[in-house]
Amino acid sequence: MKSIRRTISAFAVVAALGTIAACGPEEASAGGSGSPSGSSAGASAGSSVGSAAQPSAKPSGKPGGGSTGEPGNDCGQPPKPPAGHKMVEPAVPPSKGSMSAKDAQPTCTPNDWIYHGKGEAKYYLFAEEVTAELATGSGSTKSVPVGELWMHAGDCMTNQAAVKAPYSCSGNIYDITVDGEGKIKTIKEVWHP
Repeated sequence: MKSIRRTISAFAVVAALGTIAACGPEEASAGGSGSPSGSSAGASAGSSVGSAAQPSAKPSGKPGGGSTGEPGNDCGQPPKPPAGHKMVEPAVPPSKGSMSAKDAQPTCTPNDWIYHGKGEAKYYLFAEEVTAELATGSGSTKSVPVGELWMHAGDCMTNQAAVKAPYSCSGNIYDITVDGEGKIKTIKEVWHP
């Protein structure tokens, strides 16, 4: 009986040490981000723009990568949207035909890469014909009229109780593409748990 207790205790100690060692030391530079660099694995955005970056063997710690030296800074390379796509976070609820939104940049968190709006909000108009999609869970979306997407985004910002299944508020981040005039032609909610 003592040997079983010792074995279990040894596993518990090893697990605790492994968790502590996985966090690594925090190195702060003048910019407040970690200084280690060099990650060998990257994320391919492929068909799923909101897909998570694959973790690498070393923390990226690059200033542009969003790694802040906090626990969980081992996300690897930040995800990159496909060419022509941009991640945004509405600054105010969208109104008919327009939206003010901040550019969203990936930030490494203990749970993975999560987008957050940064900087000044930019004013966008919607094109005459818009393809809109709302997230219904991990990797799945549903095409909706753009007006329904505007209401959903507004509810997520002001009254989350109004959002009904199969939808949820998952960070209020949207993947957009714009036409030659800079008007939004596609908008897709990015799902994140």
